[in-house]
Amino acid sequence: MTSRAQDHRRRRRRRVHGRPDDFVVVLWLLGVSYLLFAVTSDGRVRVLVALIYVVALVVTVQASDPTSRQRRAMRWLVACGLVVAGAGFLVLPVEDAQGVVDVMVTAVLALTLVLVVSRVLLHRTVTIQTIAGALSAYLLIGMTFTSLYAVLAWVGPDPFFVSSASQAAPDLQYFSFTTLTTLGYGDLTVTTGAARGFATLEALVGQIFLATLVASLVAAFRMQEQALDDPVVPDGPGGPEDPVGRDDGRPA
Repeated sequence: MTSRAQDHRRRRRRRVHGRPDDFVVVLWLLGVSYLLFAVTSDGRVRVLVALIYVVALVVTVQASDPTSRQRRAMRWLVACGLVVAGAGFLVLPVEDAQGVVDVMVTAVLALTLVLVVSRVLLHRTVTIQTIAGALSAYLLIGMTFTSLYAVLAWVGPDPFFVSSASQAAPDLQYFSFTTLTTLGYGDLTVTTGAARGFATLEALVGQIFLATLVASLVAAFRMQEQALDDPVVPDGPGGPEDPVGRDDGRPA
């Protein structure tokens, strides 16, 4: 089992070097969706943001060099999700249809987050794609909890926030990211125990993310810089053990 796990790990590392990542594109997509969510709570914009999330997932999956079976499974999942969402808006009230979409978006964002983090951890050198992947993962944490809070607001009988009856997308995103970054302004407070529990979990996940993945990237960057500053000079002609190639001001 150990040898199989090692072989699988080596194959995945070869995939990293064989196919370039597109985390800059993912980061750009997530940034656009964040801005759209921040400025409006229009239902059509929320559907557009959901589609952007699906595109980000597809880009991330493609970077993982999937097999043909995995590609087919991804196509079926995307197609089924679009059909379910469309059917929901046709037969359900708008609020319930949006709740169904929020459930699907939560699943899409969580899957994308897992794929991005697992891909970034395979990088042996820190590049612009690695940095973009780490930033994308951090945004995905906040966006995943934003959608989760939307689901809780949909299924809960009471208002989601104590001080305001508003459960608009900008308020949910604002609350999620202030929780993730542990700013804690206090202007929005959740009412239910489940919401408080998930808010605490989000703060913990954000701190653990910064303490683990970011620390790993810093360590990898330092090792990369040391390798560039202190290259290994092989023995032989011109090496440190070759008196002819030695140029230290002393006679050979």
